[in-house]
Amino acid sequence: MATTIKNKISQLRQTDFNPWATTIWLVKRRLDLHKQAHYSVLRVDVDKKLLNKLKKAVTDRIQGADYKLEAYDFLTADQDNQLFTIESSETDFVKIQGEVDKGLTNPKVEKYEDLLNSWAYVIKLEHGENVVYGVRKINKFTQAAKVTSVSYFLFEDKKLVDLEDKKIFAIDTHIDFFAYDGTTFITNKKEFENALNFRAGMEKNRDVVLGEFLQLKVFNDVEPIRKSVGANLHLLRKISSIQKSGYYKNPQYLVDLIKVNQEKNWGLIVQDGVIVVNESNVDLVLTLLNNGRLESPINHEMFDAPVKKKVG
Repeated sequence: MATTIKNKISQLRQTDFNPWATTIWLVKRRLDLHKQAHYSVLRVDVDKKLLNKLKKAVTDRIQGADYKLEAYDFLTADQDNQLFTIESSETDFVKIQGEVDKGLTNPKVEKYEDLLNSWAYVIKLEHGENVVYGVRKINKFTQAAKVTSVSYFLFEDKKLVDLEDKKIFAIDTHIDFFAYDGTTFITNKKEFENALNFRAGMEKNRDVVLGEFLQLKVFNDVEPIRKSVGANLHLLRKISSIQKSGYYKNPQYLVDLIKVNQEKNWGLIVQDGVIVVNESNVDLVLTLLNNGRLESPINHEMFDAPVKKKVG
C-alpha cells in the first residue's frame, strides 16, 4: 500500500500539467440533526488569469517541495515537510467528489449572493482519465454578516479608494489537501479535518469505544471517561487513536497492563481484575490503553508519548 502511494505522488511530481483542464467549484455544507454533513457544489466561471493562478496553487503543492509521506493518524507530530495520506473512501471527500463529478448538471453561480456562506472550494484538474482535486477550506468573510463588517480599500492614484460598492469575494490559495486516484494527500491537517467533519467522526469513535469498553468489561464504569472526553478535541484524538490501535480488544494486553501497573506503581486502581476509572485518572487510562507509556532502553527513563512511530 505504501509503495503504491509513493508511486502515485512520484507520478504526479513528474506530470506536465499544462494541458490539463481546470474547473472551479464552490462547496456548500449542511449538518443534519445527527451532525452528519451533506454537501452540494456550485460551478464557478472565472477569468483565465485567476484560473491559471488557482491551477498553479494545486500544482505548486504537488511539485513545489519534496514531501515525506506519512500515514494519517489522529495523533501526529508537527507537519513540517510532511504529507499525511489517507484513503479518500475513509473521509467525507468522496461525498464532495461525487457532487463535483456531476459536472454540468450542477447549478452555476449566477449572482453574488451565491458565493456567500461557502464552506470550501475545489480546483479540479483533469486530463483524459486522470483527475486531481485540490481543496481549500474557506474561513474568512464568506458569511453575509462578516462581509458587511469588513471594509476593503484599493490604493490607486496615491490614495485609498473605498470598495464598499464592489462585490468582493475573498479566498486564499493555500491548498489544504489534494486527492488523486483514491488517495488524499494532506498538507494542512487542521483544515483538512475541519473541512471534512472529522470532529463528528471522532465523537462517533468515542461512543463506539465506550460501548466496547462495557461489552469487554475493560472498566467497571465508563461514564467518567464519557464526561471527561466530551467534545475535547485532544481527548477525542486519544480515544480515536485507541480505537484504531485496538489494544483494549486483546485480553492479554489488559492482563499485562494491570501487572506492569502494579510493578511500576503507575497508580491505576484495580478491583477484581477490572480497572476503576474516575475523572482524575482518565488521561492516564487513555494513555496506557494506547500503549503510550514508553521506557528508553538507553537510560530507562519513562515517557508518556502520545505520538509514536514503531521502529523495525
